[in-house]
Amino acid sequence: MENTGSTYDLAVIGSGPAGQKGAIAAAKLGKRVAIVDRKEMVGGVCIHTGTIPSKTLREAILYLSGFRERSFYGRDYSVKDEIAVSDLAFRVQAVMAREVEVIRAQLKRNRVELVPGTARFLDPHTLEVQGVAGTTRVTADHVLIACGTRPAHSPSVPLDGKRVIDSDHLMTVERFPRELIVVGAGVIGLEYASMITALGNVMPRHLLDTRLNPSGELRDSAALRLEEATAGQLIQIQS
Repeated sequence: MENTGSTYDLAVIGSGPAGQKGAIAAAKLGKRVAIVDRKEMVGGVCIHTGTIPSKTLREAILYLSGFRERSFYGRDYSVKDEIAVSDLAFRVQAVMAREVEVIRAQLKRNRVELVPGTARFLDPHTLEVQGVAGTTRVTADHVLIACGTRPAHSPSVPLDGKRVIDSDHLMTVERFPRELIVVGAGVIGLEYASMITALGNVMPRHLLDTRLNPSGELRDSAALRLEEATAGQLIQIQS
């Protein structure tokens, strides 16, 4: 069933930080604004697979593993001996749920309409939004595309969700691996490699492969500092 929809001054595709800020800024100027995003992805990648879950996961691991207190209590100190994926997922989901409610309240307070679904262009000013309840059309004078990112995949490297996973699916594994190779030594690769090592259940075969770092983030001096910082974490760096 198709709904003829509504007309807006601005339609925003994506409800992550860029989409939120753009929508609210326009609303504060008196414009009629709508944000289009899937119901389960309100807040965007930042809330569901990026910054918020990764930082919550980091803090949960550092707390439960006792990593920060080991300099005082000794290297064998931990708050919990066996840390399961469920222990961390519970904390991550709780924080994510709170953040989603904060975003919904902020959009409502600024009179930004949230249109649930996925959008595609019918023409430069018309979007067709496919939602659970059916299809609707959204017309706007201007459209802001702020649809976020996802991990890069290669057709030659199939992801099976068990032995080969991407950063978005780390929290879906049944148990954390005892040996791990991280391909990509950017911020996300380094963060997850360090966090899993802090759990203390990883054998000394961590490898951060910087060969797939096309932006050249790791210069010689940066690589040296990185090696020094990770020297005690059983992380090897190969370039």
